[in-house]
Amino acid sequence: MRMDSRKILAVIMMASFLTPFSGSALILSLPAIGQEYQVGADTLSWVIESYLITSFLFLLPMGRAADRWGKVRVFEMGNLLFMLFSLLPAVFDSFALLLSARALQGIGSSMIFATSTSILADAYPGKNRGKAMGWMVSVVYAGLSFGPVIGGFMNDGLGWRSLFWFMALYAGLVLVVALKVLKHMAGAAAPAREMPKLSVSLFTENREFTLSCLTAMLNYSATFAISFLLSLYLQSILSISAKTTGFILLAQPVLMMVLSPLAGSLSDRKPAAVLCSLGMSIITVGLIALAAITKMQLLWPVIPSILIIGIGFAFFAAPNNNAIMSSLPRKYYNMASSLLSTMRLGGQVLSMALVTLLLAISWPPLSPVASLSRNISLAFLFFSVLCFLGVIPSLLRQKNKS
Repeated sequence: MRMDSRKILAVIMMASFLTPFSGSALILSLPAIGQEYQVGADTLSWVIESYLITSFLFLLPMGRAADRWGKVRVFEMGNLLFMLFSLLPAVFDSFALLLSARALQGIGSSMIFATSTSILADAYPGKNRGKAMGWMVSVVYAGLSFGPVIGGFMNDGLGWRSLFWFMALYAGLVLVVALKVLKHMAGAAAPAREMPKLSVSLFTENREFTLSCLTAMLNYSATFAISFLLSLYLQSILSISAKTTGFILLAQPVLMMVLSPLAGSLSDRKPAAVLCSLGMSIITVGLIALAAITKMQLLWPVIPSILIIGIGFAFFAAPNNNAIMSSLPRKYYNMASSLLSTMRLGGQVLSMALVTLLLAISWPPLSPVASLSRNISLAFLFFSVLCFLGVIPSLLRQKNKS
C-alpha cells in the first residue's frame, strides 16, 4: 500500500502543477494576445477572470458529482476536459473562442480541484497525511514559480499558442497516468442515501472544520494580490523590467515550495492551529514590511520581505489543509475538498476586489506615481490587518479541542 500511496501522490502532484502553471504562465502572454486580437487591458483581464469564475462556481457541484459518480472518475474527466478545451485556442483563431475555452478549462479545473485532496486523503489515512499534503502544496508553488519563467521563454520563442499545446499535452499525460495508477480506486459510487449532503450542521457542530475554512478564506484574501501589487510597484514605480520583476517575485514561491513538505510533515505531529497561527503571524510581519517599503519606494528590502511571507505561507497552507480533511469522517472528503478549494478561490476573488477598490482611491495633492505608491502601501497595510484577524479563528481551533 505504501508504494501505491506514493504513486497516487505522484499523480495528484502532476495534476496540482498544471492549473497554477497555466495561469501564471499565461499572464505573461496577455500583451501578445491583446496585440494580436487588438483588445485592451480591461478585455484581456477576462482571459484570467473567466477561468477563475467558472472554477469557483462549479466546485461544489463537482464535489457532489464525485459523491454520485466516484471521485476518480470525476478527476479523470476533469483532466480530459482540460486537455480538450486547451486545444481550442491552439487550433482556432478567435478571441471569443479563447475566452470560451478558458471558461470551459475552469470547469475541468473545478473537477480536479474538487477531488484531488479527497483522493490524497484516502491514500494517506494515517500519520503521513500532512506530509503528503505538504508535497501537493509544494507542487502548486512549483507551478506558480516556474510558470512565468517557462511561459516567458515559450511565448517569446514559440508564440502564446504554444502554452495551450503544452497544457493539452500535459493534461493528456496526467490522464494516461491516472487511468493506470488510480484504476484500483475507481470503485462504484455510493448509493444516493449514503451520499452526504452539505448541511448547516456540518458548520455548526464541527467548529474545527468551520474555523479552518474561515481561516483559509481570510488567508487567501490577504495574500493572493501580493504578486499583483508588487508587479505594479516594481514596474510602474521603480521602472524595473518585466523580466527582472519575474525573477524577483520568484523568490517567494520557490521558498514556499521547499518548505511546504516540512510544514506538512510537522502537522502530523504538532497541532495545526499552532502552525497555521504562526504562519499567519509571520505573513502579517511581511505585509507590514511591504507597506512601509512601498510607501518609501525602496527596492532592496523587497526580497527579504517576500521571503518572510514565503516562510509564513509554507507553515500555513499544508497544515490547514490537513486540519480540514482530518476534522471530518471519510464520507465527507469529496465535499471537504470542494469546500477547501471554494474557500481558496473565494479568497482570491475577494482579494482582487479589495485591491481594485483600494487602488481607485484618489490623492489630489500627489503625483500619479506617488498616489499609486500610497495606494499600494495602503493595500498592504489593509491586508496585514486582515491576515492578523485570521489568527483569531486559527487559534480558536486549538481552544476548542483542548
